[in-house]
Amino acid sequence: MSIWSDSSKIRLTNHKKGDGTRSFLIELCQKNIIFLCLKIFQHPEAVAMLVSFPTNVQKLGSEEDIPSYDRFSEKRSKTSKTPKINKVIHLADRWNIPQQVTASLAMKVSDCISNGNWCIPEFVVHKDVELALQISNITLPMVGISDKLCWTAAFDGELTNKIAFKSLNGSGQKVSWASLLWNTYIPPSRSFIPWRLLHMKLPTDENLRKRGCTIVSMCGFCLQAAESSHHIFFECPVTSKLWEWLGKGSDQVLNGTNCLQILTNRVGPNSKLVHQTMNSVVVHTLWAIWIERNQWYFHSKQQPMSTLFNIVLAEVNLSYKLSLVKGESSMLDYKVAKLFNIPLKANRVIPSIDVVWSYPSEGFIKFNCDGSSVGSQPCGSVGVVIRDSLASFLGAISSNIGYATPLEAEFRACMLAIEKAKELHLTNICLETDSLRVVTAYNKGVGIPWQMRARWINCKHFCDSIICTCVHVLREGNMVADALAKHGQGLSMHSTQWWPSAPPFLHQLLARDSLGLPFFRSHMT
Repeated sequence: MSIWSDSSKIRLTNHKKGDGTRSFLIELCQKNIIFLCLKIFQHPEAVAMLVSFPTNVQKLGSEEDIPSYDRFSEKRSKTSKTPKINKVIHLADRWNIPQQVTASLAMKVSDCISNGNWCIPEFVVHKDVELALQISNITLPMVGISDKLCWTAAFDGELTNKIAFKSLNGSGQKVSWASLLWNTYIPPSRSFIPWRLLHMKLPTDENLRKRGCTIVSMCGFCLQAAESSHHIFFECPVTSKLWEWLGKGSDQVLNGTNCLQILTNRVGPNSKLVHQTMNSVVVHTLWAIWIERNQWYFHSKQQPMSTLFNIVLAEVNLSYKLSLVKGESSMLDYKVAKLFNIPLKANRVIPSIDVVWSYPSEGFIKFNCDGSSVGSQPCGSVGVVIRDSLASFLGAISSNIGYATPLEAEFRACMLAIEKAKELHLTNICLETDSLRVVTAYNKGVGIPWQMRARWINCKHFCDSIICTCVHVLREGNMVADALAKHGQGLSMHSTQWWPSAPPFLHQLLARDSLGLPFFRSHMT
Protein backbone atom coordinates (compact mmCIF):
# COMPACT_ATOMS: atom_id res chain seq x y z
CA MET A 1 0.00 0.00 0.00
CA SER A 2 1.32 3.43 -0.85
CA ILE A 3 -0.09 6.84 0.01
CA TRP A 4 1.00 10.07 -1.56
CA SER A 5 -0.43 13.54 -1.96
CA ASP A 6 -0.59 15.94 -4.86
CA SER A 7 0.46 19.33 -3.59
CA SER A 8 -0.89 21.14 -6.63
CA LYS A 9 -3.90 23.38 -6.19
CA ILE A 10 -6.96 23.73 -8.32
CA ARG A 11 -6.12 26.41 -10.78
CA LEU A 12 -8.46 28.44 -12.93
CA THR A 13 -7.01 31.61 -14.38
CA ASN A 14 -5.79 33.21 -17.59
CA HIS A 15 -2.34 33.79 -18.92
CA LYS A 16 -1.43 36.39 -21.49
CA LYS A 17 0.86 35.34 -24.25
CA GLY A 18 2.96 37.58 -26.40
CA ASP A 19 0.31 37.71 -29.11
CA GLY A 20 -2.32 38.93 -26.63
CA THR A 21 -4.39 35.74 -26.78
CA ARG A 22 -5.38 33.91 -23.61
CA SER A 23 -4.84 30.36 -22.57
CA PHE A 24 -6.47 28.80 -19.61
CA LEU A 25 -6.13 25.89 -17.27
CA ILE A 26 -8.53 24.21 -14.95
CA GLU A 27 -6.54 21.59 -13.18
CA LEU A 28 -9.29 19.97 -11.24
CA CYS A 29 -7.44 18.34 -8.37
CA GLN A 30 -8.26 20.09 -5.13
CA LYS A 31 -5.62 21.36 -2.72
CA ASN A 32 -4.13 18.64 -0.54
CA ILE A 33 -6.12 15.98 -2.42
CA ILE A 34 -4.98 12.50 -1.39
CA PHE A 35 -4.64 9.62 -3.78
CA LEU A 36 -4.97 6.27 -2.03
CA CYS A 37 -3.61 3.41 -4.12
CA LEU A 38 -4.66 -0.05 -3.03
CA LYS A 39 -2.65 -2.59 -4.98
CA ILE A 40 -3.07 -6.25 -4.16
CA PHE A 41 -0.52 -8.62 -5.69
CA GLN A 42 0.32 -5.92 -8.24
CA HIS A 43 -3.13 -6.24 -9.77
CA PRO A 44 -3.65 -3.29 -12.16
CA GLU A 45 -7.39 -3.02 -11.53
CA ALA A 46 -7.18 -2.64 -7.74
CA VAL A 47 -6.57 1.10 -7.69
CA ALA A 48 -8.93 3.68 -6.25
CA MET A 49 -8.59 7.44 -5.96
CA LEU A 50 -9.96 9.72 -3.28
CA VAL A 51 -11.65 12.62 -4.97
CA SER A 52 -12.74 16.00 -3.72
CA PHE A 53 -16.32 16.47 -4.88
CA PRO A 54 -18.92 14.08 -3.47
CA THR A 55 -20.94 13.77 -6.69
CA ASN A 56 -18.18 12.12 -8.70
CA VAL A 57 -15.49 9.55 -8.17
CA GLN A 58 -12.46 8.52 -10.15
CA LYS A 59 -12.75 5.28 -12.09
CA LEU A 60 -10.32 2.46 -11.39
CA GLY A 61 -6.97 2.61 -13.13
CA SER A 62 -3.47 1.19 -12.96
CA GLU A 63 -0.62 2.71 -11.00
CA GLU A 64 1.36 3.29 -14.17
CA ASP A 65 -1.50 5.13 -15.90
CA ILE A 66 -3.52 6.95 -13.24
CA PRO A 67 -5.45 9.67 -15.14
CA SER A 68 -5.62 13.19 -13.78
CA TYR A 69 -9.13 13.76 -12.51
CA ASP A 70 -11.07 16.28 -14.53
CA ARG A 71 -13.95 17.16 -12.22
CA PHE A 72 -16.04 18.69 -14.97
CA SER A 73 -15.70 16.02 -17.62
CA GLU A 74 -17.46 13.05 -15.98
CA LYS A 75 -21.09 13.31 -17.08
CA ARG A 76 -23.60 10.91 -18.55
CA SER A 77 -24.65 11.44 -22.11
CA LYS A 78 -27.98 13.23 -22.43
CA THR A 79 -28.59 11.83 -25.89
CA SER A 80 -28.12 8.14 -25.20
CA LYS A 81 -29.86 5.66 -22.95
CA THR A 82 -26.57 3.90 -22.27
CA PRO A 83 -24.18 5.19 -19.62
CA LYS A 84 -21.32 7.19 -21.04
CA ILE A 85 -18.35 8.50 -19.09
CA ASN A 86 -16.04 10.93 -20.85
CA LYS A 87 -12.31 10.32 -20.71
CA VAL A 88 -10.65 11.96 -17.74
CA ILE A 89 -7.91 14.38 -18.83
CA HIS A 90 -5.98 17.43 -17.69
CA LEU A 91 -7.56 20.57 -19.01
CA ALA A 92 -4.04 21.75 -19.69
CA ASP A 93 -3.96 19.03 -22.35
CA ARG A 94 -7.52 19.84 -23.41
CA TRP A 95 -6.58 23.45 -24.11
CA ASN A 96 -2.96 22.79 -25.15
CA ILE A 97 -1.42 24.95 -22.44
CA PRO A 98 2.39 24.76 -22.27
CA GLN A 99 3.73 23.00 -19.19
CA GLN A 100 5.92 25.93 -18.19
CA VAL A 101 2.84 28.14 -17.94
CA THR A 102 0.89 25.96 -15.50
CA ALA A 103 3.22 26.68 -12.56
CA SER A 104 2.03 30.30 -12.40
CA LEU A 105 -1.68 29.46 -12.20
CA ALA A 106 -3.08 29.60 -8.68
CA MET A 107 -6.86 30.06 -8.82
CA LYS A 108 -9.00 27.41 -7.09
CA VAL A 109 -12.33 25.87 -8.05
CA SER A 110 -13.81 27.38 -4.90
CA ASP A 111 -13.20 30.79 -6.47
CA CYS A 112 -15.75 29.82 -9.14
CA ILE A 113 -18.48 29.16 -6.56
CA SER A 114 -20.57 31.95 -5.13
CA ASN A 115 -23.38 31.43 -2.60
CA GLY A 116 -23.58 27.74 -3.43
CA ASN A 117 -23.86 28.34 -7.18
CA TRP A 118 -21.41 28.14 -10.03
CA CYS A 119 -19.95 31.46 -11.13
CA ILE A 120 -18.08 30.49 -14.27
CA PRO A 121 -15.81 33.22 -15.70
CA GLU A 122 -16.90 34.54 -19.06
CA PHE A 123 -13.59 33.69 -20.70
CA VAL A 124 -14.17 30.01 -19.84
CA VAL A 125 -17.62 30.11 -21.44
CA HIS A 126 -16.22 31.68 -24.60
CA LYS A 127 -13.24 29.33 -24.68
CA ASP A 128 -15.12 26.04 -24.14
CA VAL A 129 -18.93 26.17 -24.18
CA GLU A 130 -19.28 22.40 -23.76
CA LEU A 131 -17.10 22.42 -20.66
CA ALA A 132 -18.98 25.37 -19.16
CA LEU A 133 -22.28 23.50 -19.66
CA GLN A 134 -20.91 20.38 -17.98
CA ILE A 135 -19.68 22.48 -15.06
CA SER A 136 -23.07 24.13 -14.57
CA ASN A 137 -24.80 20.73 -14.54
CA ILE A 138 -22.78 19.50 -11.56
CA THR A 139 -24.82 19.61 -8.35
CA LEU A 140 -23.13 21.47 -5.52
CA PRO A 141 -23.90 20.53 -1.91
CA MET A 142 -25.74 23.15 0.12
CA VAL A 143 -23.92 22.11 3.29
CA GLY A 144 -20.33 21.22 3.92
CA ILE A 145 -19.67 17.51 3.53
CA SER A 146 -16.41 15.64 3.77
CA ASP A 147 -14.66 13.88 0.91
CA LYS A 148 -15.33 10.19 0.59
CA LEU A 149 -13.49 7.30 -0.98
CA CYS A 150 -15.93 5.67 -3.40
CA TRP A 151 -15.77 2.40 -5.28
CA THR A 152 -17.40 2.83 -8.66
CA ALA A 153 -18.47 -0.81 -8.94
CA ALA A 154 -20.69 -0.45 -5.85
CA PHE A 155 -24.06 1.27 -5.87
CA ASP A 156 -23.36 3.15 -2.65
CA GLY A 157 -19.62 3.49 -3.24
CA GLU A 158 -18.69 1.15 -0.37
CA LEU A 159 -15.97 -1.41 -1.06
CA THR A 160 -16.88 -4.87 0.22
CA ASN A 161 -14.99 -8.17 0.17
CA LYS A 162 -17.34 -9.48 -2.50
CA ILE A 163 -16.74 -6.54 -4.84
CA ALA A 164 -12.98 -6.66 -4.25
CA PHE A 165 -12.90 -10.38 -5.04
CA LYS A 166 -14.83 -9.88 -8.28
CA SER A 167 -12.62 -6.95 -9.28
CA LEU A 168 -9.46 -9.00 -8.83
CA ASN A 169 -10.66 -12.32 -10.26
CA GLY A 170 -13.25 -11.28 -12.83
CA SER A 171 -16.52 -13.03 -13.51
CA GLY A 172 -14.98 -15.93 -15.44
CA GLN A 173 -16.43 -17.72 -18.43
CA LYS A 174 -20.22 -17.87 -18.48
CA VAL A 175 -21.96 -20.98 -19.80
CA SER A 176 -25.66 -21.78 -19.80
CA TRP A 177 -25.27 -25.10 -17.98
CA ALA A 178 -23.08 -23.94 -15.08
CA SER A 179 -25.94 -23.54 -12.61
CA LEU A 180 -27.24 -27.01 -13.50
CA LEU A 181 -24.04 -28.61 -12.25
CA TRP A 182 -22.70 -26.30 -9.58
CA ASN A 183 -25.39 -25.54 -7.04
CA THR A 184 -26.22 -26.05 -3.38
CA TYR A 185 -28.23 -29.24 -3.67
CA ILE A 186 -25.75 -31.39 -5.64
CA PRO A 187 -22.41 -32.28 -3.97
CA PRO A 188 -19.39 -31.15 -6.04
CA SER A 189 -18.03 -34.70 -6.04
CA ARG A 190 -21.11 -35.73 -8.06
CA SER A 191 -21.03 -32.71 -10.38
CA PHE A 192 -17.37 -33.33 -11.20
CA ILE A 193 -18.10 -36.34 -13.40
CA PRO A 194 -20.67 -34.62 -15.71
CA TRP A 195 -18.37 -31.57 -15.86
CA ARG A 196 -15.49 -33.71 -17.14
CA LEU A 197 -17.87 -35.47 -19.52
CA LEU A 198 -18.98 -32.13 -21.00
CA HIS A 199 -15.34 -31.29 -21.69
CA MET A 200 -14.61 -34.82 -23.02
CA LYS A 201 -11.95 -35.31 -20.34
CA LEU A 202 -13.07 -38.59 -18.75
CA PRO A 203 -10.34 -41.28 -19.03
CA THR A 204 -12.32 -43.69 -21.18
CA ASP A 205 -10.55 -46.06 -23.56
CA GLU A 206 -11.31 -43.68 -26.42
CA ASN A 207 -9.62 -40.72 -24.73
CA LEU A 208 -6.70 -42.84 -23.51
CA ARG A 209 -6.02 -43.86 -27.12
CA LYS A 210 -5.96 -40.20 -28.11
CA ARG A 211 -3.23 -39.71 -25.52
CA GLY A 212 -1.11 -42.45 -27.08
CA CYS A 213 -2.08 -45.49 -25.01
CA THR A 214 -2.39 -48.74 -26.95
CA ILE A 215 -5.17 -50.75 -25.34
CA VAL A 216 -7.91 -53.22 -26.28
CA SER A 217 -11.24 -51.54 -25.70
CA MET A 218 -14.58 -53.07 -24.75
CA CYS A 219 -17.66 -51.72 -22.97
CA GLY A 220 -17.92 -53.29 -19.52
CA PHE A 221 -21.71 -53.14 -19.50
CA CYS A 222 -22.81 -54.72 -22.77
CA LEU A 223 -19.50 -56.37 -23.86
CA GLN A 224 -20.48 -55.64 -27.46
CA ALA A 225 -18.76 -52.40 -28.47
CA ALA A 226 -15.63 -50.36 -27.87
CA GLU A 227 -15.73 -48.07 -24.88
CA SER A 228 -16.27 -44.35 -25.52
CA SER A 229 -17.82 -41.55 -23.47
CA HIS A 230 -20.84 -41.38 -25.74
CA HIS A 231 -21.38 -45.15 -25.78
CA ILE A 232 -21.24 -45.98 -22.08
CA PHE A 233 -23.49 -43.10 -21.04
CA PHE A 234 -26.01 -42.85 -23.89
CA GLU A 235 -25.77 -45.69 -26.44
CA CYS A 236 -25.12 -48.81 -24.36
CA PRO A 237 -28.28 -50.96 -24.22
CA VAL A 238 -27.64 -51.73 -20.54
CA THR A 239 -27.32 -48.15 -19.29
CA SER A 240 -30.12 -47.06 -21.63
CA LYS A 241 -32.51 -49.13 -19.49
CA LEU A 242 -31.58 -47.02 -16.49
CA TRP A 243 -32.51 -43.82 -18.34
CA GLU A 244 -35.72 -45.46 -19.55
CA TRP A 245 -36.79 -46.52 -16.04
CA LEU A 246 -36.14 -43.07 -14.61
CA GLY A 247 -37.93 -41.37 -17.51
CA LYS A 248 -41.06 -43.49 -17.27
CA GLY A 249 -41.25 -43.28 -13.50
CA SER A 250 -40.98 -39.49 -13.48
CA ASP A 251 -42.98 -38.90 -16.67
CA GLN A 252 -40.02 -36.94 -18.10
CA VAL A 253 -37.95 -37.28 -21.27
CA LEU A 254 -34.44 -38.42 -20.31
CA ASN A 255 -32.90 -39.39 -23.61
CA GLY A 256 -30.38 -37.44 -25.59
CA THR A 257 -27.36 -37.77 -27.81
CA ASN A 258 -24.95 -35.99 -25.46
CA CYS A 259 -24.58 -34.73 -21.91
CA LEU A 260 -25.40 -31.10 -22.73
CA GLN A 261 -28.62 -32.04 -24.48
CA ILE A 262 -29.92 -34.20 -21.66
CA LEU A 263 -29.11 -31.46 -19.15
CA THR A 264 -30.73 -28.56 -20.98
CA ASN A 265 -33.64 -30.18 -22.83
CA ARG A 266 -35.69 -30.42 -19.67
CA VAL A 267 -35.89 -26.66 -19.08
CA GLY A 268 -39.56 -25.73 -19.17
CA PRO A 269 -42.52 -24.43 -17.17
CA ASN A 270 -42.20 -27.15 -14.51
CA SER A 271 -42.25 -26.39 -10.82
CA LYS A 272 -39.04 -25.75 -8.93
CA LEU A 273 -39.34 -29.14 -7.24
CA VAL A 274 -39.54 -31.00 -10.55
CA HIS A 275 -36.77 -28.92 -12.11
CA GLN A 276 -34.26 -29.43 -9.28
CA THR A 277 -35.15 -33.07 -8.75
CA MET A 278 -34.78 -34.05 -12.40
CA ASN A 279 -31.59 -32.05 -12.66
CA SER A 280 -30.13 -34.01 -9.75
CA VAL A 281 -31.40 -37.24 -11.38
CA VAL A 282 -29.30 -36.58 -14.49
CA VAL A 283 -26.17 -35.65 -12.53
CA HIS A 284 -26.42 -38.59 -10.10
CA THR A 285 -27.17 -41.05 -12.90
CA LEU A 286 -24.07 -39.99 -14.85
CA TRP A 287 -22.04 -40.28 -11.66
CA ALA A 288 -23.45 -43.73 -10.81
CA ILE A 289 -22.75 -45.07 -14.32
CA TRP A 290 -19.13 -43.92 -14.12
CA ILE A 291 -18.62 -45.38 -10.64
CA GLU A 292 -20.09 -48.71 -11.83
CA ARG A 293 -17.82 -48.64 -14.89
CA ASN A 294 -14.78 -48.19 -12.62
CA GLN A 295 -15.87 -51.11 -10.43
CA TRP A 296 -15.92 -53.41 -13.44
CA TYR A 297 -12.77 -51.91 -14.99
CA PHE A 298 -10.52 -52.12 -11.92
CA HIS A 299 -12.14 -54.74 -9.66
CA SER A 300 -14.06 -56.93 -12.15
CA LYS A 301 -17.24 -56.39 -10.15
CA GLN A 302 -20.62 -55.68 -11.67
CA GLN A 303 -23.95 -54.97 -9.97
CA PRO A 304 -27.42 -55.43 -11.46
CA MET A 305 -29.17 -52.38 -12.85
CA SER A 306 -31.76 -52.54 -10.05
CA THR A 307 -29.01 -51.84 -7.51
CA LEU A 308 -27.76 -48.95 -9.61
CA PHE A 309 -31.31 -47.64 -9.78
CA ASN A 310 -31.61 -47.71 -5.98
CA ILE A 311 -28.29 -45.84 -5.65
CA VAL A 312 -29.64 -43.08 -7.87
CA LEU A 313 -32.86 -42.89 -5.83
CA ALA A 314 -30.89 -42.54 -2.59
CA GLU A 315 -28.65 -39.80 -4.03
CA VAL A 316 -31.63 -37.84 -5.39
CA ASN A 317 -33.36 -38.05 -2.01
CA LEU A 318 -30.21 -36.66 -0.38
CA SER A 319 -30.15 -33.76 -2.85
CA TYR A 320 -33.74 -32.93 -1.94
CA LYS A 321 -32.78 -32.69 1.74
CA LEU A 322 -30.09 -30.18 0.77
CA SER A 323 -32.59 -27.94 -1.04
CA LEU A 324 -35.95 -28.50 0.75
CA VAL A 325 -37.72 -26.84 -2.15
CA LYS A 326 -41.51 -26.81 -2.30
CA GLY A 327 -43.56 -28.10 -5.18
CA GLU A 328 -46.95 -27.40 -6.68
CA SER A 329 -50.31 -29.11 -6.45
CA SER A 330 -49.98 -31.06 -9.71
CA MET A 331 -49.84 -34.71 -10.77
CA LEU A 332 -46.33 -34.30 -12.14
CA ASP A 333 -45.02 -33.10 -8.78
CA TYR A 334 -46.83 -36.00 -7.11
CA LYS A 335 -45.26 -38.59 -9.45
CA VAL A 336 -41.75 -37.24 -9.03
CA ALA A 337 -42.09 -37.01 -5.25
CA LYS A 338 -43.47 -40.54 -5.00
CA LEU A 339 -40.79 -42.08 -7.24
CA PHE A 340 -37.89 -40.65 -5.25
CA ASN A 341 -39.58 -40.91 -1.83
CA ILE A 342 -39.68 -37.14 -1.39
CA PRO A 343 -42.24 -35.52 0.93
CA LEU A 344 -44.40 -33.30 -1.25
CA LYS A 345 -44.87 -29.87 0.31
CA ALA A 346 -46.80 -27.69 -2.08
CA ASN A 347 -46.85 -23.91 -1.94
CA ARG A 348 -49.90 -22.73 -0.06
CA VAL A 349 -51.79 -19.67 -1.19
CA ILE A 350 -52.79 -17.54 1.77
CA PRO A 351 -55.75 -15.20 1.56
CA SER A 352 -54.98 -12.05 -0.39
CA ILE A 353 -54.10 -8.88 1.46
CA ASP A 354 -56.19 -5.77 0.91
CA VAL A 355 -53.91 -2.81 0.18
CA VAL A 356 -55.57 0.62 0.45
CA TRP A 357 -54.03 4.03 -0.14
CA SER A 358 -54.09 5.92 3.14
CA TYR A 359 -55.01 9.57 3.56
CA PRO A 360 -52.28 11.86 4.97
CA SER A 361 -52.83 13.53 8.32
CA GLU A 362 -54.70 16.82 8.41
CA GLY A 363 -52.49 19.67 7.27
CA PHE A 364 -50.04 17.37 5.48
CA ILE A 365 -49.44 16.93 1.76
CA LYS A 366 -48.62 13.41 0.54
CA PHE A 367 -46.17 12.76 -2.30
CA ASN A 368 -46.44 9.27 -3.77
CA CYS A 369 -43.39 8.56 -5.92
CA ASP A 370 -42.26 5.63 -8.02
CA GLY A 371 -39.53 4.78 -10.54
CA SER A 372 -39.58 2.61 -13.65
CA SER A 373 -36.76 1.10 -15.70
CA VAL A 374 -37.17 -1.14 -18.74
CA GLY A 375 -34.96 -2.61 -21.45
CA SER A 376 -31.59 -4.34 -21.63
CA GLN A 377 -30.00 -0.87 -21.64
CA PRO A 378 -32.55 0.39 -19.13
CA CYS A 379 -34.33 3.65 -19.80
CA GLY A 380 -35.59 5.12 -16.55
CA SER A 381 -38.62 7.25 -15.77
CA VAL A 382 -40.21 8.55 -12.60
CA GLY A 383 -43.68 9.55 -11.48
CA VAL A 384 -44.90 11.70 -8.59
CA VAL A 385 -48.48 12.49 -7.53
CA ILE A 386 -49.40 15.13 -4.95
CA ARG A 387 -52.57 14.95 -2.84
CA ASP A 388 -53.81 16.57 0.36
CA SER A 389 -55.57 15.16 3.42
CA LEU A 390 -58.91 15.14 1.54
CA ALA A 391 -57.42 13.14 -1.37
CA SER A 392 -57.74 16.21 -3.58
CA PHE A 393 -55.43 16.16 -6.59
CA LEU A 394 -52.81 18.93 -6.41
CA GLY A 395 -50.51 17.94 -9.27
CA ALA A 396 -48.52 15.16 -10.89
CA ILE A 397 -45.17 14.77 -12.62
CA SER A 398 -43.88 12.31 -15.20
CA SER A 399 -40.23 12.50 -16.21
CA ASN A 400 -37.95 10.53 -18.49
CA ILE A 401 -34.51 10.41 -16.86
CA GLY A 402 -32.57 8.50 -19.52
CA TYR A 403 -30.31 5.63 -18.54
CA ALA A 404 -31.06 4.44 -15.02
CA THR A 405 -31.30 1.16 -13.15
CA PRO A 406 -34.56 0.41 -11.27
CA LEU A 407 -33.03 1.42 -7.94
CA GLU A 408 -31.57 4.64 -9.34
CA ALA A 409 -35.02 5.48 -10.72
CA GLU A 410 -36.58 4.99 -7.27
CA PHE A 411 -34.07 7.35 -5.66
CA ARG A 412 -34.51 9.98 -8.34
CA ALA A 413 -38.28 9.81 -8.01
CA CYS A 414 -37.98 10.53 -4.29
CA MET A 415 -35.58 13.43 -4.89
CA LEU A 416 -37.85 14.88 -7.56
CA ALA A 417 -40.75 14.81 -5.08
CA ILE A 418 -38.68 16.64 -2.44
CA GLU A 419 -37.48 19.25 -4.93
CA LYS A 420 -41.08 19.84 -6.03
CA ALA A 421 -42.11 20.31 -2.39
CA LYS A 422 -39.36 22.89 -2.01
CA GLU A 423 -40.52 24.68 -5.16
CA LEU A 424 -44.09 24.80 -3.81
CA HIS A 425 -42.84 26.08 -0.40
CA LEU A 426 -44.52 23.25 1.51
CA THR A 427 -43.64 22.71 5.16
CA ASN A 428 -45.64 19.58 6.11
CA ILE A 429 -45.15 16.70 3.70
CA CYS A 430 -45.24 12.90 3.71
CA LEU A 431 -43.19 10.93 1.19
CA GLU A 432 -44.52 7.49 0.27
CA THR A 433 -42.58 5.02 -1.88
CA ASP A 434 -42.65 1.28 -2.52
CA SER A 435 -38.84 1.01 -2.30
CA LEU A 436 -37.53 -0.13 1.08
CA ARG A 437 -34.00 0.90 0.04
CA VAL A 438 -35.10 4.50 -0.39
CA VAL A 439 -36.88 4.53 2.98
CA THR A 440 -33.80 3.06 4.68
CA ALA A 441 -31.53 5.61 3.02
CA TYR A 442 -33.79 8.46 4.16
CA ASN A 443 -34.23 7.32 7.75
CA LYS A 444 -30.80 5.79 8.44
CA GLY A 445 -28.52 7.47 5.90
CA VAL A 446 -27.16 4.21 4.45
CA GLY A 447 -27.17 2.88 0.90
CA ILE A 448 -27.13 6.30 -0.76
CA PRO A 449 -25.99 6.14 -4.43
CA TRP A 450 -22.58 7.73 -4.66
CA GLN A 451 -23.41 9.42 -7.99
CA MET A 452 -26.36 11.22 -6.34
CA ARG A 453 -24.74 11.98 -3.01
CA ALA A 454 -24.73 15.78 -3.27
CA ARG A 455 -28.27 15.99 -4.64
CA TRP A 456 -29.56 13.58 -1.98
CA ILE A 457 -27.89 15.55 0.83
CA ASN A 458 -29.41 18.77 -0.51
CA CYS A 459 -32.86 17.16 -0.47
CA LYS A 460 -32.31 15.75 3.01
CA HIS A 461 -31.16 19.17 4.22
CA PHE A 462 -34.46 20.67 3.06
CA CYS A 463 -36.46 17.84 4.69
CA ASP A 464 -34.68 18.45 7.99
CA SER A 465 -35.77 22.08 7.89
CA ILE A 466 -39.47 21.20 7.62
CA ILE A 467 -41.78 18.49 8.94
CA CYS A 468 -41.24 15.54 6.63
CA THR A 469 -41.68 11.79 6.93
CA CYS A 470 -40.75 9.00 4.52
CA VAL A 471 -42.73 5.76 4.75
CA HIS A 472 -43.00 2.53 2.79
CA VAL A 473 -46.12 1.37 0.99
CA LEU A 474 -46.78 -1.85 -0.88
CA ARG A 475 -46.73 -1.60 -4.65
CA GLU A 476 -50.52 -2.06 -4.83
CA GLY A 477 -50.95 1.06 -2.71
CA ASN A 478 -48.81 3.14 -5.04
CA MET A 479 -50.63 2.52 -8.30
CA VAL A 480 -51.09 6.17 -9.28
CA ALA A 481 -47.38 6.94 -9.06
CA ASP A 482 -46.68 3.68 -10.88
CA ALA A 483 -48.93 4.73 -13.77
CA LEU A 484 -47.16 8.11 -13.96
CA ALA A 485 -43.73 6.43 -14.02
CA LYS A 486 -44.81 4.13 -16.85
CA HIS A 487 -46.22 7.13 -18.71
CA GLY A 488 -42.77 8.70 -18.49
CA GLN A 489 -41.36 5.89 -20.65
CA GLY A 490 -43.22 7.38 -23.59
CA LEU A 491 -41.80 10.88 -23.16
CA SER A 492 -38.79 12.15 -25.07
CA MET A 493 -35.40 11.67 -23.47
CA HIS A 494 -34.76 13.84 -20.38
CA SER A 495 -38.12 15.60 -20.62
CA THR A 496 -40.65 16.29 -17.86
CA GLN A 497 -44.41 16.75 -17.94
CA TRP A 498 -46.41 18.51 -15.20
CA TRP A 499 -50.18 18.23 -14.75
CA PRO A 500 -51.93 20.82 -12.55
CA SER A 501 -55.16 18.83 -13.02
CA ALA A 502 -55.58 15.08 -13.22
CA PRO A 503 -54.95 13.56 -16.68
CA PRO A 504 -57.57 11.12 -18.01
CA PHE A 505 -55.45 7.99 -17.57
CA LEU A 506 -55.38 8.61 -13.79
CA HIS A 507 -59.10 9.21 -13.20
CA GLN A 508 -60.00 5.61 -12.36
CA LEU A 509 -56.99 5.05 -10.08
CA LEU A 510 -57.53 8.35 -8.25
CA ALA A 511 -61.21 7.50 -7.73
CA ARG A 512 -60.33 4.10 -6.23
CA ASP A 513 -57.90 5.73 -3.80
CA SER A 514 -60.31 8.47 -2.76
CA LEU A 515 -63.10 5.92 -2.16
CA GLY A 516 -60.81 3.62 -0.19
CA LEU A 517 -61.23 0.71 -2.61
CA PRO A 518 -58.48 -1.89 -2.12
CA PHE A 519 -56.04 -3.54 -4.48
CA PHE A 520 -55.31 -7.17 -3.73
CA ARG A 521 -51.93 -8.75 -3.06
CA SER A 522 -51.49 -12.54 -2.94
CA HIS A 523 -48.65 -14.44 -1.27
CA MET A 524 -47.25 -17.94 -1.72
CA THR A 525 -45.77 -19.76 1.26
